[in-house]
Amino acid sequence: MRTIRGTALTILLGVALAGCAGSSGSTGSTDPGDVAPTPAPSPSATADAVPSVAETTFPGAPGDVTEGETAVVAGDDARHLQVVTYGSSTCPVLPTAVTWDDSTEVLSITLSGPEMYDRPCTMDFVPTTSVVALPDDAPDAAGLTVEVAGRSLVVE
Repeated sequence: MRTIRGTALTILLGVALAGCAGSSGSTGSTDPGDVAPTPAPSPSATADAVPSVAETTFPGAPGDVTEGETAVVAGDDARHLQVVTYGSSTCPVLPTAVTWDDSTEVLSITLSGPEMYDRPCTMDFVPTTSVVALPDDAPDAAGLTVEVAGRSLVVE
């Protein structure tokens, strides 16, 4: 008796699983027009809301930067700076404005904040480097005084 009941149960289970495996959730129609298209991601979910002035931005920091605070170092040429910031890897702190004040001989760099993003940001704390060009009226990078993130730094 047990073998008949076990066999019947196995057959019923097999039929049920086969029916599920063949089912795609449709009502039998094979017309591709009946399938709802997958919606494209909304532009705000993928587009950055930060108007960065950086020519290039990359994760990490140059080898000579070891601190956990904003830093500014000379770029690959005399007319560029590397601005190293720390914050979320998905919503990095980026330079949004670079201005030269000829009267004080100070370069000011304005940075973004997480509120400028229209998406959730991770809670990690990593460096991001942004390469910015100096304004035409500013001198070369070496020895330049830079005001950024409430700090006054001198580029070496």
